[in-house]
Amino acid sequence: MYNKRAGRALIITLFIISLLMMGAGVFGLQFFMEEANAYRQSENESEAFFLARTVEPFVNTAAEASPYVSIVEDEAVPLYYYRAPEGFTLISHSSAWDETMLRALREELLLNQHGNEINFLHELIVFPDEQDRNVLASYTMTTDTTRFVMPFPAMPNDFGISFGQGIGIIHLYGGDTVTTIAGMAASLSHEYGHLFTFYHMFNEALAAGEDLRNTEFARLRGAYMHDLITRSDRGEDYWEQRFRYLIEVAAEDFVQLMGSPTTRQVVDFVDVRQRINTAEAPETMLGARNAFPQENLMIPLANEAPGLAEYFFSFINRTPPEPVQPRQEIVLEITQRVRSFDLVAGQRIVIYYEITWNTPYDGAIYTLVTYDPANYTGWGIPIRTIRPGITASAIIGEYAVQRDGQVHFLNDNLAEGTRVFMVIAQLPDGTFFTSEKLTHTFLGEPIAPPITESEYDENGEETENAEESAESEENGD
Repeated sequence: MYNKRAGRALIITLFIISLLMMGAGVFGLQFFMEEANAYRQSENESEAFFLARTVEPFVNTAAEASPYVSIVEDEAVPLYYYRAPEGFTLISHSSAWDETMLRALREELLLNQHGNEINFLHELIVFPDEQDRNVLASYTMTTDTTRFVMPFPAMPNDFGISFGQGIGIIHLYGGDTVTTIAGMAASLSHEYGHLFTFYHMFNEALAAGEDLRNTEFARLRGAYMHDLITRSDRGEDYWEQRFRYLIEVAAEDFVQLMGSPTTRQVVDFVDVRQRINTAEAPETMLGARNAFPQENLMIPLANEAPGLAEYFFSFINRTPPEPVQPRQEIVLEITQRVRSFDLVAGQRIVIYYEITWNTPYDGAIYTLVTYDPANYTGWGIPIRTIRPGITASAIIGEYAVQRDGQVHFLNDNLAEGTRVFMVIAQLPDGTFFTSEKLTHTFLGEPIAPPITESEYDENGEETENAEESAESEENGD
């Protein structure tokens, strides 16, 4: 028989349980929403919230300390690691990059302009060896799982909510050979540029699995006009065409516009005339931003693209600095010169070319570079660097000098086919400007009578350039 009182008690009991469950659900939802809303606060509050959930910076002084386990699978135990106050971890597998160097690397990273995207940098790893294809660095975007445990009545003690969070990992290679902060600065800035641009500019398109052609950056950079590759994945043509990938252009733009001052390194390049007169060519082009402010020299520089600098700085609520000097016109001229030598085997005609340009910027460093427009593979070829006080000219082609009764010949093989020449001006504040591009087709035939040996000075230089030669030697060229 049905007991009304028992039934009424059961209903009341079920009602109370329902209230508890609803209250637990509301409590859990409110807790989760508070956590989520905290992430949406201002940059300072967000950073404080992030740091409150991280351990204190690790000081690797105890040999028995528990080894750091990287998020990267199958990775060897690091030799050194350092937990930065910002929350990311610097890891070293190179004996040259100990904790002191990792701390300095973190300081260098912070010299790059940055905003709240730095909270999504998870690890910065230094490897001892270079990667295949001489890759200096790489950036990986992955996902880490964050779990919030929410204890409340009527639910299991370990009840919580888990969700994935996008994070970035920077890899720097060749740590055993590149042992200075200056040597790593450009690669570090470029890879952080990937994190910055993926987070601020490409995030929505990437999340939707869309091509990047409709992003604001693609519009400002003239992606269609300059035939840039706007897909985000690395296709089969990546290694040959990476300078055309929009994601790589964006990272290079970050280095130009927001990169650390350490990236503005100068390498002094010497032309064929200097080399034949015993000047030594630089051992490496690594870090030569004076010659290559960006990998793709076929498109305008970042600060020559209207609105681009303002777009980059808008993500950190700042105004881009104005160059110390406004952009001015640099015009190149090329002149063929022909020399004749009487050798035992007969007369030898030597053809070379002198390229000159004006220097409108005070205190600027100028570097002449060239590339083949029909076979451009990135970066180009540096010819000569001119510091303040030196006449702006460079020699290409085959050059010769007569010294101690002998004639010495040297050919840089640049006076062949069709080439594009341009000058990169690096201003004292680190701003880069380019000249007008000069396209020249070399025919390989003399268009003027050769200069005779009587018109050379005792060092084998043309007499009209003797004064410049002495000036160059005085200034260490």
